Amino acid sequence: MTQMVAKRLDDLFLVKSGDIHALSEVEPDGDVPVIACGDTGHGFVGFFNVPVERRHRASLTVAYNGSWPLLSKFHPYEFAAKDDVAILTPRHAMRHTTLFYIAAVLNTMTWRYSYYRHCYRDKVKKTIITVPMTEANELDEDAIARFCRIDVKRLAPTGKPELEQPFKMTWDSLSVTRLFDVKRGDFHSIAALDRAAVDSGVMTVSRIADDNGVVGRFERPEGAQVYPSRRITVSTVSGDAFVQLSEFVATDNVLILTPKALMNLATLFFVALMLNQQKWRYSYSRQPYRAKFTSTKIWMPMNKGAVDQAAIETLTRTATYWSTICGYLSK
Repeated sequence: MTQMVAKRLDDLFLVKSGDIHALSEVEPDGDVPVIACGDTGHGFVGFFNVPVERRHRASLTVAYNGSWPLLSKFHPYEFAAKDDVAILTPRHAMRHTTLFYIAAVLNTMTWRYSYYRHCYRDKVKKTIITVPMTEANELDEDAIARFCRIDVKRLAPTGKPELEQPFKMTWDSLSVTRLFDVKRGDFHSIAALDRAAVDSGVMTVSRIADDNGVVGRFERPEGAQVYPSRRITVSTVSGDAFVQLSEFVATDNVLILTPKALMNLATLFFVALMLNQQKWRYSYSRQPYRAKFTSTKIWMPMNKGAVDQAAIETLTRTATYWSTICGYLSK
């Protein structure tokens, strides 16, 4: 009979830190992927020539810091790791589906940490997860396999990928105030507003982190400005940035970014992407109010001292949902 039991990670795994402090310690142009605490690309930072004694296989990595402390990844292939992640090696042989499952369980718990509350090795060791156990007090890997139906081996890379550079770009870090005028929305609460009929009223943007920040259509409050489309709004609670494709009004816990120079739609979406890459800096207790937000810098492709909008459009138009945006505008 299977029962769910709370287990500390160090009951199930040997927990140690990665073996590489700086990439300069290992030779480039090797075949071993090196993993760091990043939240994209499975933490991959490059291929290096890593000595055998510093390699691992069929283990989990857990981020100590970065954007998402406790972020966990399963690596069924041979890899090496930087010392900003923990390496979890099973104390007893585990199936790939079991390791994949435990990584998923840990990833539901990343909310416990932030950029200002890291999850170093001692915390990783003491982290408690609930796993199915048999009456013999062993992991019930059959139970896990029944609802974790995934061929994990198919997720592993089959070889070193060919990295292509379609064109070269020059990048520079720009202050957000170099590109935009930044102001707050015009009214405080939506509670007193009159909700409009579906086909009337104005899109109202507030501090929420979904639905493009739109909380509904309301009659324009007295004194509130109706902003035209093609502006970026930023929630001062979560830091989420959205491109608004319709005219709107906004509450005062929203920042409105108006381009200082003509900016095409692809560039606006690219800027929103770059801003969202930095929202990990903020939280409910560290909100990006205007004074703090205006110190934000983002990396942009440049050409002769100006933002390279042609290069940005080439990049953006390859995105999966770009056609959806164009279809919306065509209506």
